[in-house]
Amino acid sequence: MKKTAILTALSITLFACSSTTNEEAVSEQTSAENITTNEEETHHHEHEEIVLNNGEKWKVIESMAVYIKNMEKAVNDFNGKESADYVALAKVIDENIESLTSNCTMTGQAHDELHKWLVPFIELSEQFDAATQQTEQEKIYQEIKKAFIEFNTYFE
Repeated sequence: MKKTAILTALSITLFACSSTTNEEAVSEQTSAENITTNEEETHHHEHEEIVLNNGEKWKVIESMAVYIKNMEKAVNDFNGKESADYVALAKVIDENIESLTSNCTMTGQAHDELHKWLVPFIELSEQFDAATQQTEQEKIYQEIKKAFIEFNTYFE
């Protein structure tokens, strides 16, 4: 249920952030819904490769970067000892993802490249939400840390 809500928000964000026509937006939303269906069946998502901006990092506008930096800080400062600590971190991540997607104002290729990072990150966040065993939570937490290393490789 949460996955559908986030992907719906992401679809709306794609519509709001890009300068597509209504027809293209409907196509994007339909594609996102099809991806959701396929992901629920296979639990895998093809990770599109992010490219640099002519060898340089993409700039993320400050009004959006703040939410990404909030998540990264929470992840880097995390010192979880119990399963409840991981649940609290997952909540911080979820709140920032929601704010990030609802405040998207980027356009163009920078926007597209950010979404190549964001969609798999949201999926990872959903796995983190669903994890109930501390060993599983720790494993996903380590993957989230790697996701921020990737983010910092391609974005500033």
